[in-house]
Amino acid sequence: MISSLYQKLPHNSDKLLRKAVDKGLANGKGNARIFFRADDIGVPGEQFSKLIHSFTTNKLPLCLAVVPTWFTEHRLTSLQHDTGKGSSQWCWHQHGWLHRNHETVGKKQEFGSGRPPAAQVADLRKGKNRLEQILGNEFSHYFTPPWNRCSGDTLEGLQMLGFKAVSRSRNAKPPAPENFPDFQVNIDLHTRKETDPQKCMQHLLTEISEGIAGGTGGIMLHHQRMNQAAFDFLDLFLHIIASNPQLHATHFHKA
Repeated sequence: MISSLYQKLPHNSDKLLRKAVDKGLANGKGNARIFFRADDIGVPGEQFSKLIHSFTTNKLPLCLAVVPTWFTEHRLTSLQHDTGKGSSQWCWHQHGWLHRNHETVGKKQEFGSGRPPAAQVADLRKGKNRLEQILGNEFSHYFTPPWNRCSGDTLEGLQMLGFKAVSRSRNAKPPAPENFPDFQVNIDLHTRKETDPQKCMQHLLTEISEGIAGGTGGIMLHHQRMNQAAFDFLDLFLHIIASNPQLHATHFHKA
């Protein structure tokens, strides 16, 4: 589903974005780190190609969260027509195992408290092994749980399997263990639920300002939910970031 924002973008989106960025920098320390994380990666297509083109054009890094069961060597070859091979611009990492909800009550989770720890670790290991086999040295040992949620058992399992960090939503619970970073996203470009485009834009701009003011803007992308207006908006946002020396774009390796 396409967010209401991209059904009716304001004509002055450029001005609004720049104002939000400037407000964040003024309310913060004058500098901020930015990282982009694209979820649900694994299937080639026009949307993925457009996404990668936006980042290559603006020369900015991108964390690619790959669903292991969606991924094959053939699909990697197709995706690499856009990304190339061995580029440090991308951080290929693990996004669940099946991307399937296992909870019977509450919010969706693939790695929630409703599953036995052993079952969670088994799926984590299968996903890790599969991506290591397909991606080789390009696989990075970071983990994004589907729906940005996971249990404490998941976090312990990730550490046991040698993962370097997790990436979830802002203020995610339970907190990550000591010395196990959580690269939290706090700006959502595409899975927004506001039905009013104006309110949607207002809330997004607030997220941008607050994220930058806090020192790190973690931006979540979903290319399957993007129309042409969303790609135009992303290009604009990337250009603003790339041209501002106070914003330092990075990915998990350097965050």
